[in-house]
Amino acid sequence: MSPFTRRTFLQFSALAGLTKLIGCSGIDPVAGGGGGAIAYRRSGRGRRISNAAKKHNANRLYATAAAANRDRPHAGDNSKVVAVTIPQSKFDRLFAGGRKSADLRRMM
Repeated sequence: MSPFTRRTFLQFSALAGLTKLIGCSGIDPVAGGGGGAIAYRRSGRGRRISNAAKKHNANRLYATAAAANRDRPHAGDNSKVVAVTIPQSKFDRLFAGGRKSADLRRMM
């Protein structure tokens, strides 16, 4: 009988999948180096949201979670606030002068 059985294959695959899921690679997730900054955006993923909310969410970044939570396109929007990592240089450019939100359609 072979020492490499289906059971050991499944155990190895599960371990490899968990390692990838946890993120033990040691690679910096921000391309370009120099570290990253946390920005926030609104997400309708997994929820039913209006077309106005979809367009609003797709094109805005926020410096704080509170700013993202306050800037809803309308009262019925149930999008959630999620954190994203962006390069520090981009964060500094988008939120210069104390700005709390950036519309990517006008900033880039």
